[in-house]
Amino acid sequence: MSVVDWLALILLWGASISRIRPALHSHEQRMLWGAFTALALSRVFSAAPLVAWMDAATSTELATLLRHLTGLASASCLLAYVEAITRHGRPSRARWIWPTAALVVTVLTAMFLLRGGRIYWMDGAYAPGETAIQGRSYLTVFDGWLMTCLAAAGVLFAGYARMAPPLLRVGLLLSTVGMAAGVLNRAHVMVVNVATLINPATSWREIPILGKTTFLICIVGITAGTSIPAWRAGMARLRDMAALRELRPLWEGLTGQYPDVALPMEATLKERLVRRVLEIRDCMLNLTSVVAPPESDDPGEVAQWVADALGVARAGRGSGVPSGTIPGPDFAGDMEREIQWLRQVATRFRQLKGERSVSLGS
Repeated sequence: MSVVDWLALILLWGASISRIRPALHSHEQRMLWGAFTALALSRVFSAAPLVAWMDAATSTELATLLRHLTGLASASCLLAYVEAITRHGRPSRARWIWPTAALVVTVLTAMFLLRGGRIYWMDGAYAPGETAIQGRSYLTVFDGWLMTCLAAAGVLFAGYARMAPPLLRVGLLLSTVGMAAGVLNRAHVMVVNVATLINPATSWREIPILGKTTFLICIVGITAGTSIPAWRAGMARLRDMAALRELRPLWEGLTGQYPDVALPMEATLKERLVRRVLEIRDCMLNLTSVVAPPESDDPGEVAQWVADALGVARAGRGSGVPSGTIPGPDFAGDMEREIQWLRQVATRFRQLKGERSVSLGS
């Protein structure tokens, strides 16, 4: 393997390993993890010792076929990932990706078997001599799907970059550059293949320095570019998990008194967080029928009111009509600000519970 191949392999394995944990939680991150892992495997199958061993053991170019199939799987996963993160609430436009990828894989495998397990051997692909039409046709199908995936992903990235926040825009533009380099990388190979199919005596040959340079730009661009939105998504997920954890004591205290408010349905992490906020607010509204809500929006005073009102409600005292006024500022629909304020209330509520437990224990 060349220095470019080793550098690409290090980048790809590093990127794929960093995504194993978040890949367990969302379709988009599974696709991203699949893209980097499959591409890393494709570079493993290009290692000269492994290729030589597999070729000798099977008397076929199985390593080359596996390199191509894992490369196509990587491109298909990457396109599915890009389509998902740029969908922006719209219906999926990716239903054609996997059936087409499966068809291409089937065609390539059939061509490989009909060729007797040979793609490059004795067809002049990498050495002087007459080029076999079957081998060139196989490579044209492979490059055609690879270029389709990269070009489509690049267009989606570039289109979404126009409306993305600044940091995410940088990542999208880097990814677009990487996709463009990947298309150029395969296009110059495909041009030579098609030219040879049309005229087997052509003198056109691949340009090694162009292939290595565009491949490295493609790997670096895609790795760096997709890492930025993946990092942003990971940080957002960590923030949502922390918010859910901090709101839990307040939520448990309130829904313990009003269990009918809690909705036991499956939801995503973000949906669970929004639902938890709404359930806390509904329970607070119910508590206003027990004790009048405080006029202050201070999180500490609201937490004290919740603790006192829950004590009254559990004692069976106070059963008026909800006031219709839920404690807290008017957030004007800003869910992030409301979550931050409720986290402060929950923190103080947890402290009050701890203080009461200590006083009862003493």
